[in-house]
Amino acid sequence: MKLRYPAEAFALGIILFSAGMKEAFAAGILVILTAVFAEFLKNLLENAVPAWSLTLCVLIASGVFCASACQIGFAYLGLPLSVGTWLMSLIVGLLCARHALSGNIENEYGELFFESAVAWGFWILLAIIREFMGSGTIFGNPVFQNPIQSKIFLESTFAFLTAGLVLAFTNVFLKKNCRGFNSLLVVIPTAVFIRPFTISSFTGFAEYLGIAWTIIVPILLFLSVKQTLKFSQPGKAYRGLPTDLMAAGFIYMILSIY
Repeated sequence: MKLRYPAEAFALGIILFSAGMKEAFAAGILVILTAVFAEFLKNLLENAVPAWSLTLCVLIASGVFCASACQIGFAYLGLPLSVGTWLMSLIVGLLCARHALSGNIENEYGELFFESAVAWGFWILLAIIREFMGSGTIFGNPVFQNPIQSKIFLESTFAFLTAGLVLAFTNVFLKKNCRGFNSLLVVIPTAVFIRPFTISSFTGFAEYLGIAWTIIVPILLFLSVKQTLKFSQPGKAYRGLPTDLMAAGFIYMILSIY
């Protein structure tokens, strides 16, 4: 059975916005609204414009809708939003549009809302755990302080692991899997905007070579691991996107040491 919720868009959204309950709550609404907007626009224009024009219209409109809503929503909530994160929210919109154009939703808005709500619920739950373990707060309010808490839970390594676990738990609940989804569409933009390590010794033009190297290395390592994972036999709920994202998290963990 097809997944009605946009797994790739949810994965990227979770990587970006799962360090705290407040941002997870807002970003989850944003992804769901964008997915509905993309499907509605596709159905509205499907019989009115050529196929190539329909694709462009849905992609551009969904990307702009998501990025604009993200800018407005996070400004209203008083949450910081860097240029890189804002550009990645544009990509989230494109992934929602891609899911709608692939025919996975098929006007099943009820199933879209239900499956998205399940994923959103697990997203918020794990975001609460990350926020508590990272800073001892929930929804920005101090709750409890303990030596076991560490800022490392707020870093990109655990963002990838959270994304993989959210999708896996959602698949268990829905009795589906994420096979067939392209994890590179999530990992590549993340590697561009959230690099696992930096090379501070390069200056001048060499600095740009250093930036390119910090982007290329995690992508190449991920491709290598992804190829190996084809021969693994994880549980049904972990197949495809969840396992790939968790592998990317461990790659980020190793590279962040250097």
